[in-house]
Amino acid sequence: MNLNQLTVEDIKQFADNPDSFEVGLLCYETSSIEQFYYRSGTGITAKVGTKTGVYSVEIRSSGGNVSADCTCAAQDEVCKHRVAVLLYALYGDPDELVGNNSDEVEAIASGSSVASLPDDLEAALRGMGVDKLVEMVLKFVDEFPEVRHLLLSEGNLSPELLQPSQTNLGMVIRLQQEIQNFFEETYEQWIEKESYDEEERYYEDDYEEDYDDEEDYPDLDHVFSLVPTLELPDQINVLWEVVTEAHQYFVEEEYLIGTYEVRTALALFAKAVAAGEVPMPRKQGYIDSVLNLLQWEMFEDESLDGVIIDTLNLICTMPEDYLYVIQHLPEYSNHEDTFDWMADFYRQLGDDENYLRLREANLNQPFQYVELAYYWREQGKVEKYRATLERWVSTGRENHLDLGDQRSNTYYKIRSQDQNILSELSKFYQEQGDLENLYRLLMLRLREYGYSLALYHQLKEVATGLDRWELVYKEILDGVANVPKQLAEIYLEEEEWDKAIALSQNSPCGQFTDLKIAEGVKEHRPQGAIAIYDKMVIKYIQAKTRANYQTAAMYAGTIKSIYLDILKDASLWQGYIDQLRQTYRSYPALQDEFKGL
Repeated sequence: MNLNQLTVEDIKQFADNPDSFEVGLLCYETSSIEQFYYRSGTGITAKVGTKTGVYSVEIRSSGGNVSADCTCAAQDEVCKHRVAVLLYALYGDPDELVGNNSDEVEAIASGSSVASLPDDLEAALRGMGVDKLVEMVLKFVDEFPEVRHLLLSEGNLSPELLQPSQTNLGMVIRLQQEIQNFFEETYEQWIEKESYDEEERYYEDDYEEDYDDEEDYPDLDHVFSLVPTLELPDQINVLWEVVTEAHQYFVEEEYLIGTYEVRTALALFAKAVAAGEVPMPRKQGYIDSVLNLLQWEMFEDESLDGVIIDTLNLICTMPEDYLYVIQHLPEYSNHEDTFDWMADFYRQLGDDENYLRLREANLNQPFQYVELAYYWREQGKVEKYRATLERWVSTGRENHLDLGDQRSNTYYKIRSQDQNILSELSKFYQEQGDLENLYRLLMLRLREYGYSLALYHQLKEVATGLDRWELVYKEILDGVANVPKQLAEIYLEEEEWDKAIALSQNSPCGQFTDLKIAEGVKEHRPQGAIAIYDKMVIKYIQAKTRANYQTAAMYAGTIKSIYLDILKDASLWQGYIDQLRQTYRSYPALQDEFKGL
């Protein structure tokens, strides 16, 4: 095929079959061909803008043979983007044609060919000199980074990568249609559900049946079950359709549909490539397709967090795969975790030197300190494990815990990780029997994050061993002075029964704390417990409903058990219940509930 004398028959032959040509023709008619560059019969570079993204196409011609490459996922066949670029080379902008259906295009095609670039431009380029030409090319690559890979691969692309595969297009097209139907139906159901008025939801008896039954929701199980039966290029086409359809709805409707399906499709995609044992450099195209997803806004959503790196881990089966990813990852991603991903890839390669170089150079967040500490522990270097965690405690936490906006997710995430590190170190020092360092860490946790019963027990044991418990106990009491629930817990723990009862009598503890105090002191101060339970009985009687009378009777039963089982005095109980019945003799429903007492 000669690009200077291109015909529609040439393009049809290049497309390999009518279905591929028709799909490419539709892409030509409906897409935007941008930044089209024709190089005097030797090649074409262009960008194809579609509803699912912008793809770069490179077509090369040498000795009558034409090869092509595209940044879409269809690496082993002539995709629609390549056909569309060739049609653009033949006909130009479809918007400028008289019509744009296939009959009109083919009619115009007879005798059509691509005009050569003016001789003066070619002469100007040849006379520019190597240095100047290289400078221009580098500027072009800066503007269009994806061209870098095309230029670098010009001399060593595998011929297999450029040959159109013999695929079962009928099956592929049917599965792609099923995928499109899935997203359309899912989106329509979402729209219908969102438009359901909140008040109508409350009163509509069939709402839960309509929307909560899983059988009402479409899925892609049928598609995913058939994918492994296809050849590798066809699997890629089908699975990539899931990803691009989800991206289309995300961009156009600002709603992410099918996160489970996207995750499944990418996992199957990676496993298919890995199982196919695709060698380098042919495999680079598949890896580039995954790396390119890092620039899609859709994958910034929390529900898809980590899916791209998981896919890369599945697709990389050889050291050269990981090295390629490490080399090109910064070109595709400015994500804050990029260097963490690279460090992890080095670690999987067993390249300790580069792992440590990256990890030490990007040691900011608490989870990074933990990762490095675990690395040292795995290496059997316990002191370096301890020292790494202590570096966070001494310097790292001071730089990151004061984050300003305490409502942000980042703030709470870092504080949670910080607590884990303090707990990790505390456990380490406890195992080592290092009471001084353990005490230091426990006091830091107390002052930074406050009281908890588990921490209280740890501190009491350690501070007692260091003869410091009296001072620590006072500091803890001062810290919880305005929190009756925690104060009551400490009084009960220390068997300060009278202080606990006084707290219930004099402070607004709340029912839960009052009952906890009553339960805690009843064996030691039964009369104090009876007074608390009696307060509950009166409270529920005065609420004046049958349900509240039942609760009052329950607490009266607890008072009965204290009189009979602890005080061993049935007469006191009988006097209490008789007085209660007499006081509320005009409450027939209450009297009915008291019959069993």
